[in-house]
Amino acid sequence: MDFECDWESVKAVVFRAQKGGYFHAVKDFDPIDLKNLLGLEKEIESLEKNTLAFSQGSIASNVLLWGARGCGKSSMMKGVFTKFLFEIHSSLRVVEVEKANIFILPYLIDDLREKTSYRFIIYCDDLSFEANDDSYKSLKSVLEGSLEKKPQNILMYATSNRRHLIAEVEQTGEIHQNDVFDEVISLSDRFGLSMGIYTLGTEEYLNIVRSLCVDEKEFESIRQFALNYAAKKGNRSGRSAKEFFKLYKNNIF
Repeated sequence: MDFECDWESVKAVVFRAQKGGYFHAVKDFDPIDLKNLLGLEKEIESLEKNTLAFSQGSIASNVLLWGARGCGKSSMMKGVFTKFLFEIHSSLRVVEVEKANIFILPYLIDDLREKTSYRFIIYCDDLSFEANDDSYKSLKSVLEGSLEKKPQNILMYATSNRRHLIAEVEQTGEIHQNDVFDEVISLSDRFGLSMGIYTLGTEEYLNIVRSLCVDEKEFESIRQFALNYAAKKGNRSGRSAKEFFKLYKNNIF
């Protein structure tokens, strides 16, 4: 695997497993303005404080954002990365690793721990495991460390639709529910900052729609349509509010 990268000029990379494995430098970053993530102010503040502490060399925690789809977990992460990579210009760097490639984490840790001039966040979006998937065990060792001391310049940030990352199952011939539960808690406990992101209330959802409108008159004209759209989708979230507004602007209902 090739972990070579000019970290002085590259702020974010995505690990690609093809061709033996390499870093793909992110040249067209998808920026998110945190001010647009309404209803998540407290969670954003906690995430910013943790990231600031880490970027300044202070003690910080691994982060897990969990909750329903479309509620802003990934947007929060990208918003904080936007701020610290391109606005604050800290020594922070981000390495995105897909769940399918977490087997490379021990090797990645070995490489990044030597680059002490930088602070690395390993980011995994939509991280989850089935009960019969034991690849999560390699993640446990990375989060907790082993005989070798845990590096001070690396943290793990992840999002998941599952609070404990792993699906809990009923007792079977090989897996007992109590054993699975213990493994589940053991893994999720390694994320010191774990925050649930929930479906928005009606007013919070409407406030996002309102923020996208030109004025209050436009908002009132589409208010009921926005509520109907959310009911049809079965989800009041920032994503559904923005998707509704796109359809409205294109005269599609």
